Amino acid sequence: MAKTLTGRVALTALLVLPLLTGCTAVDASHLPDPDTTPDAAASAPIEGDADGDGELSEFEKQVLARHAPRDIALHDGSVVVVTPGQPLPQPVIDQIVADAAPGAAQAQTDDEFAPMAGRRSIREVATSYADQIGRTVVIVYRDFGVWGTISSVDESGGTELAGTSDRDAMVAAATDWAESHDEAYVVVVE
Repeated sequence: MAKTLTGRVALTALLVLPLLTGCTAVDASHLPDPDTTPDAAASAPIEGDADGDGELSEFEKQVLARHAPRDIALHDGSVVVVTPGQPLPQPVIDQIVADAAPGAAQAQTDDEFAPMAGRRSIREVATSYADQIGRTVVIVYRDFGVWGTISSVDESGGTELAGTSDRDAMVAAATDWAESHDEAYVVVVE
């Protein structure tokens, strides 16, 4: 009789335990098939994953960072968002012009060393903004009656464009150069 009672208690525990824990027997046909459940990561493409392997390589991360919008702090304390590859917002252009204007004026003086210092100042402005924006900056400026360019490309600051007395021709040449050099920005200092 003890065996029967122990067996009944065990059987009752087995039947009642799933009810107490909230578990019930489920027909396996109602469960989703693990092979057909969509994988969220596989179905959603990863932004910047150029090779489609589902992961971002270091190069792909660098490309994403290069094209990411950037905040440019203006001298008045406001912030303007610049998206590389899109036109520069006018407040950023105005600030670059204001920062490069003293160097452009210095480049036109008769002082023996001032023109060189002025060009260096313009190159520093171009390089500073290029670092912030993530693109090359080319500044078109007037230098003793000839329009020239200085860019942030290298230490020389040159685009290798010959100076000209025609402002519009220089702006057009600088714009062509910029388009062939990774979407560089051209800013004209009058």
